[in-house]
Amino acid sequence: MSAIDKTVESLLNIKQAAEILNASEISLRRWTDSGKLPCLRIGARRERRFRLSDLQDYLEQNQTLAQGAAIKQTGKRIAKIELEGISIDYGSHLCTFYDTDPGRLKLSLPFLRDGLLAGERCFLVATAEIQASILNELRDVRPAIDQDIHEGRLITSDGMASGAELYAFFENAFLNAGKQGIKGLRVLGDMAWALKKGLSIETLYDFEANYNQGLGRRFPVVSLCQYDARLFSGIALLNALKCHEDTFQYPLNHFLGV
Repeated sequence: MSAIDKTVESLLNIKQAAEILNASEISLRRWTDSGKLPCLRIGARRERRFRLSDLQDYLEQNQTLAQGAAIKQTGKRIAKIELEGISIDYGSHLCTFYDTDPGRLKLSLPFLRDGLLAGERCFLVATAEIQASILNELRDVRPAIDQDIHEGRLITSDGMASGAELYAFFENAFLNAGKQGIKGLRVLGDMAWALKKGLSIETLYDFEANYNQGLGRRFPVVSLCQYDARLFSGIALLNALKCHEDTFQYPLNHFLGV
């Protein structure tokens, strides 16, 4: 398309562009701020507007990158899910960090939304307050989210009093999903729940390590643990990385909620 054609091309708002790219509006704001995705700013409020041709170019570029990532073999199965342009193997146990409330949503929204769209069983483990925040935002891109919860496609929990209890919960839930013919699982854990339940950091990381070596490998599940850097110390965040070595297989900037 020539420059002249682009000047007369109709413009899309951020909600329409997010639907075309199958991404969250938060991601689009981040991509445009970094220059990764072109946009125009219009009006006194400097609202973002997008050309369809720019969105199509972006999709083509990222499809090529995703295909290249999928070709690469690891010691586990071939990549099975896509998350914000990354191909991730089932059996992966990853962690992400954020230090703002919007940063909490960077991966949690597409992770759960895409899993539900794919017919996977999803789990959200978080404090009641964080659950409400994530679910309220998720309703904008998944209006049927309350029905998903009611019908068991999305299972929510505010955590357990011990790591052993939580491990048993997931083991039973994963086994039941298999009996029901569910082919894929996704677990999102916002780890502030552990602090709310009074679990020690040592107990939390014992659970993470056991999960990583057991359930996370035995079942077709992708697990994403989120850590709020405002609540956890630097040493605690370093230990979190040690418990989620799969994270190092991907560019770390994808897992920072900025």
